[in-house]
Amino acid sequence: MQKNKILSVAVIICKIVKVFYALLFAVFTLFFIHFQVSPNSYERATFNYKNSSFEMNKSTSWKNFDKNGFELKDEDVFSLDKISKTSLYIIYFQFSAVLLFIFLSVKEFQKVIESIRNLETFQNNNVKSFRKIGKYIFFIFILTSFIFLNFDQGGKSQIHISFTPLLLVLLAFILAEIFKEGNLLKQENDLTI
Repeated sequence: MQKNKILSVAVIICKIVKVFYALLFAVFTLFFIHFQVSPNSYERATFNYKNSSFEMNKSTSWKNFDKNGFELKDEDVFSLDKISKTSLYIIYFQFSAVLLFIFLSVKEFQKVIESIRNLETFQNNNVKSFRKIGKYIFFIFILTSFIFLNFDQGGKSQIHISFTPLLLVLLAFILAEIFKEGNLLKQENDLTI
């Protein structure tokens, strides 16, 4: 009985996480639409590259100059109202796709938990679900590996490789194989009975 309580809590947590990501997508989309309608509302919003993960590497010192050679501050170049439309759309679709793949991963994980709760652990559907989770996390890895920002007076781009998503992909495919072997053993056991 304790096992079912824990699994029931896990299913509830998965549902809450899915709602959270759906709301986050809605808020991000509203922000995106509002920015399209009224970009002047974001004149004071700036990006600080020197203390953020957007910096190319810690030893790089970014200097921005105008057409006359005068050095500009980051807030003069990288204010949100000066971002190019291309960068804005890339960021929107990149972030939206990441949210979608996280949502789909949690949905598949919820299916696995529900099947385990219903004592249908080693089913072929769980193998498929773990493989889907692995693919979704791999897409998240690809989408979060690059950042492209272009403003009126300059731009920043970065390629960042994080091994955590790759380890999660490997773990998902290992779990898929474990569940596949469990399914084969279950089928053999059913035939012998």
